[in-house]
Amino acid sequence: MRAFKAMVRKEFLHIRRDPQLIGFVLGLPVLLLVLFGYALRLKVDNLTVAVWDADHNFFSEQVKDRLQRKGKLIVIDVNSEAEIKRHLQSGAARMGLHIPKGFAERLGNNQQTTFRLYVDGSMPTLAQAGMYGASVLTDEESAEALIMDDPDHPAPPFRKPPIKIDQEILYNPDLRDSDFFLPGTIGLVIMVVVLQLTANLVREREQGTMEQLLVTPITRFALITGKMIPYGMIGAFDFVLVSVLAKVIFNLPFASVLPVVVLAALFILALLMIGAFLSTIAETQVQHGFLLVFVLIPSMLMSGFVFPIEAIPGWLQPVAWSLPMTYFVEAIRGFTLKGTTMLEEWRSFAALAGFMVGFTVLSLARLRKQLA
Repeated sequence: MRAFKAMVRKEFLHIRRDPQLIGFVLGLPVLLLVLFGYALRLKVDNLTVAVWDADHNFFSEQVKDRLQRKGKLIVIDVNSEAEIKRHLQSGAARMGLHIPKGFAERLGNNQQTTFRLYVDGSMPTLAQAGMYGASVLTDEESAEALIMDDPDHPAPPFRKPPIKIDQEILYNPDLRDSDFFLPGTIGLVIMVVVLQLTANLVREREQGTMEQLLVTPITRFALITGKMIPYGMIGAFDFVLVSVLAKVIFNLPFASVLPVVVLAALFILALLMIGAFLSTIAETQVQHGFLLVFVLIPSMLMSGFVFPIEAIPGWLQPVAWSLPMTYFVEAIRGFTLKGTTMLEEWRSFAALAGFMVGFTVLSLARLRKQLA
């Protein structure tokens, strides 16, 4: 019994002497609680709809007001169908609505008007939420508000609703879940593989070989890049493998290969530098594993991979945009589903390049401190 108590005491002493481990153990439950309590939302309100109002009258304004009040949609005005599609392609809007000219005149004649509804189907959850929000234009309450009866010439008791929605789903017409998940899955596979491989740097420190390398004439930059290149090549191989499988098995559309390849290269380089930085912080592989959790879990839950960023509370959305995975997911979905160009996705490329450069500088600074 005495030996048992001594062993328990010994382990508690080891834990107490590792303040970083204590921080990870306390921080992880808080992180998970915040993410699952605040950040994860399946219901999405306040989606943006680009409205081309070709009639410009009291009744078309009433339609837009109803979309905002009852449909909980954010309405922005545009001037053409082409402008609607540009907003959908760039992600500035999730839906587009065309109110045709002559709407008020048809209302006066008790005639039905067909509105054209364009829906971004690249994220099925948002597409369905948007279509549900737009349905407030065709419900009974809306019909009663828009019917114009002349007391002297009452309309027949059975008549068509004032508005009919003719909807067109763009980019993912069948709302296939695989088309939505696979682009992000490619990024997730690369991230898990690359970040796990960088744990080898910590293993070298535990074995004492890192200190031997630090006292050699090799520069810090050459040390980091020399360590990272093999891991990057493995990550690139995995990217090619999962991309080919996604194309062959699930028919994931790749409109153009070059932009996706350049995006993946930047993403892998950014992840390598993040992994290198984490390896300079962690003293053991256990600590490195805890640090990876703080990167992997937010990346899976807050990058738009599963849950839409629009559903995340506004005060937490900056966390989503501080993750490299967010920019990769946004850009690769644009390339595979929307057919966007590298110029249109320049923000994602710039952000990933910024992550790569920033964490390279931080890693070199940490190595310099350790060498000193």
